[in-house]
Amino acid sequence: MKKFFTWIGKAAVAGAAALLLLCLWCSFYYNVPIHYTNESGATEYKWESHKFFRKGTEGFAFGRTNNDGFNNLRDYTPGEQIDILLMGSSHMEGMNVQPEENTAAVLNRLFAGEKYTYNIGTSGHTLIYCLSNLEAALDTYAPGSYVVIESRTVSFETEELEKLVEGTVPPIPSRTGGLVELLQRAPYLRLIYTKYMKDTAQESGVATENPVAPQNDGARMQELLYCALDAAAESCRAHGVQPIIVYDPTVYAESDGSGSTHTDPQALASFRAGCEQAGILFVDLTDSYLALYREGHKFPYGFANTTPGMGHMNRWGHRLFAQAVYQTIKEMEG
Repeated sequence: MKKFFTWIGKAAVAGAAALLLLCLWCSFYYNVPIHYTNESGATEYKWESHKFFRKGTEGFAFGRTNNDGFNNLRDYTPGEQIDILLMGSSHMEGMNVQPEENTAAVLNRLFAGEKYTYNIGTSGHTLIYCLSNLEAALDTYAPGSYVVIESRTVSFETEELEKLVEGTVPPIPSRTGGLVELLQRAPYLRLIYTKYMKDTAQESGVATENPVAPQNDGARMQELLYCALDAAAESCRAHGVQPIIVYDPTVYAESDGSGSTHTDPQALASFRAGCEQAGILFVDLTDSYLALYREGHKFPYGFANTTPGMGHMNRWGHRLFAQAVYQTIKEMEG
C-alpha cells in the first residue's frame, strides 16, 4: 500500500511538472486573455485589459489588449474623439495578424491623423450581434462620423432575424470565476479546449469550407432583414453617424484554377437593396478579393500554417478591407 501511494505521489508530481512545461510552451504559442461580460452592452464581452496575447495556431501574431479590453494600438480615454467606430467578428478583432496590420491600424495610417478609428471587433460577434449591440456601442463610444460593421455573410436564418428584431438575441456567456477561471488561465488547457471542444467556427464567425445556404421563407426573411437594417439606420441617425456595412466573403479556389465566393446572388441583391433603402452604405469586397486571388495569387483568409483561403482574415484581407472603407469615405466626403 505504501508503494502504491508513493507511486501515486510521483505520478502526480510528474503530471504537474508536465502540465507546467506545456503551459510554459503554450504561453508563447497560444495564449489568450480571459473575457468578461461587457457591462456597457457595446459588445457581449471584452477581454482582460493590458493582457498579452499570442496566437500561433493561425498565423504567428502577438500583442496586448488595451485598457478597454480590445485590440487597439493605443488606450481608450472616455470622451475622446472617435471618428470611426469599427465593429465586427474575430476578423476585425484581428488577433491573428500583428497589431499594426489589422484593419483599424491600417485605417489610422491611411487617414494620417485626419480621422481616428477605434476597434471593438470581438470574436463571435456576427452582424446579428453587432446590430443587437449597436445602440449601446454608439452610446458608449459616441463616434463622430461613422460606424463600420463587418459582415461575413448576406444570408440569414429567419429565426435569428426574428430574435434581432424582437430584441431577444441570446447573449454570448462569459464563463469566469472559481475553478473555471483558474483552468482558463492554464494556456495548454485553453488550447486543448479551443481545439477539441469549442465550436470555433460558429463562435468566431469563421467560414466553413462548404457553406450551406439557410432555408427560409424568402418574403418573411426579407421583411425582417429590412426591418433590422431600418432600425440600425434610425439608431445611427439619432446619434449623428453614417453606418457602413462591409461584406467580406471567403474566396474559394475552383477546380479550373479560378476563384469564386459562393455568394447567393439573390441574397446579395436583397441585402444591398435593404441597405440602400435604409440609408446604409454597403461595401462589397467581392471584386477586390477576387482580384487579389486572380492577379496576386493570394487569399484574403488563411495563413502559411492553415488551409489556404480558410480561417481568419490575414494581412492582405485587412489591407483591402481598410482601403475599401477609406475610399468609400473619401468619395462620400468629396
